[in-house]
Amino acid sequence: MIRRIGISFVSVMIFTVIPAVAQQSGWLGVSVEDQKDGGAVVRSVERDSPAEKAGIREGDVIVEYNKENVLGVQQLTRLIRETPAGRTIDLKVRRDNREQALQVTTEAERFPDRLGNIHLNLPNVSILMDQARRNISRVEVNTAFVQSGIRVDSMTDQLRSFFGVSGNSGVLVSSVDAGSSAEKAGLKPGDVIIAIDGRSVRNPGDFSREMRAENGKVTLKIVRDKQERDLKLE
Repeated sequence: MIRRIGISFVSVMIFTVIPAVAQQSGWLGVSVEDQKDGGAVVRSVERDSPAEKAGIREGDVIVEYNKENVLGVQQLTRLIRETPAGRTIDLKVRRDNREQALQVTTEAERFPDRLGNIHLNLPNVSILMDQARRNISRVEVNTAFVQSGIRVDSMTDQLRSFFGVSGNSGVLVSSVDAGSSAEKAGLKPGDVIIAIDGRSVRNPGDFSREMRAENGKVTLKIVRDKQERDLKLE
């Protein structure tokens, strides 16, 4: 599972975006993924972010946040979201099988380049997000996970309406690794995955579980341009 944590927390790397809040949530600038034995592994660190300034590296496993054991991405995202911007907290990471203590000072989320924790790394996705900003007064993006080179984020009813997704299913694809089977199959940022091999996907946790359960080929049902279509991944 990944999630970008403001820690953009895309995978996982998350957060609530509400205009004109009295107190802004903290942001670290990393993408993280769940570990089987607990903790959250760092998959990427943004330039000039609080995480980079603190010395956090790609491949580090965050095992403790402000003296609280980190069980996984969802919990870590909540902890970061509940930390006010500008507060210095203690982090413990596992690196090369050794634990290291670090201190990081959270910052306010950098909104110009993202909607919530969603990276806008393709022109067409940027256009979609710009439209979403104009049409959605309140956006909540809480969780993000990565599997098979696909990073997804949770959705709200407002986002489902914007992307043309009916019901309460769907996770938003915020990035696709170059050269991955997902990219080869045609999956793109801005797609919404609503089912995997016929099983409904309602949140990033469902997505991660269903993807881990599959071996070999998998069929994703997605919504793109408000129309459903199937993609087959090897």
